[in-house]
Amino acid sequence: MTTVQDDRSDDLQRVSDADRDAATTMLRTAFEEGRLAQDEHAERVDAALGARTRGELATLTTDLAATGRNHPDRSHQPRPGPEEADEPEEDGGSRLSPLAGWGIFTAVAFFVWAVPALVMGYPMGVLGWALFCGFWGIPPLIVTLVRRRRS
Repeated sequence: MTTVQDDRSDDLQRVSDADRDAATTMLRTAFEEGRLAQDEHAERVDAALGARTRGELATLTTDLAATGRNHPDRSHQPRPGPEEADEPEEDGGSRLSPLAGWGIFTAVAFFVWAVPALVMGYPMGVLGWALFCGFWGIPPLIVTLVRRRRS
């Protein structure tokens, strides 16, 4: 009977940031292995970050504890991470980074906007092109920097 009380008191103990980190790491591993869908992973991570007791964390990871990278019956096939995002995908297509897309847009706009301005003798037209393309380069630059910081 004392075992049941010990288990209950352990479930009621407050968790630390390290406990939350361990739980979110387990959830991320399960997501990477395909054992959790993206929406379920997001829900569980949110709940783990808001958990106050060990019992709350245990309910989020109990069904994941028996399987994983070291489980002998599972063949592990990792999903591509953010560092592999620019490599071709299985279906033969490829992902274009936001910064590369902006570069292509800028090159096309240069030939449509700046070259005709220069040919017609209006060099200030190049300034308009530079400001326009520079403005639209800010979001892809931010996205690229955030992705690099995460990886």
